[in-house]
Amino acid sequence: MGRPGHSWRAFRELSWGQRWLLVQAWLTLSIVAAGLRLFGFRMMRTLLLLGDGATAGRTDLAAAHSLARIVRGAANRNPFHPDCLTRALVLCRLLRRQGLAAGLRIGVAKPDGHFAAHAWVEHGCVALAEPATVADRYATFENGLLSKRV
Repeated sequence: MGRPGHSWRAFRELSWGQRWLLVQAWLTLSIVAAGLRLFGFRMMRTLLLLGDGATAGRTDLAAAHSLARIVRGAANRNPFHPDCLTRALVLCRLLRRQGLAAGLRIGVAKPDGHFAAHAWVEHGCVALAEPATVADRYATFENGLLSKRV
């Protein structure tokens, strides 16, 4: 973890709009983490993303990356220690609320013979806050079916 003064200094350097997004992200991460435990994925996806799976919206990669960094920063200081699914749901929700395109991706893999799952958000076919190869490492679900053999 970074120095205590560093976090405060980084927060002060944000614009008022970015600070508001950080507060929204932190609160939403807390609510979604609790909601996933209480109500499950389907209910939370429906509540947050209206269950439509729509990715429509404008493309602005710089703004999408900026928001992804804000969500990551909020997650790093959240007492619920949000997992990838929580972070992805929140990022997708915030991007869509900003009018930006966002697609929730969930994938599975068997590295070294062990099951692994991961969730991330794509904006214009670019995985946000993820290595560029994330989509190659996981078989994603498309319309309830895996896109490639695991």
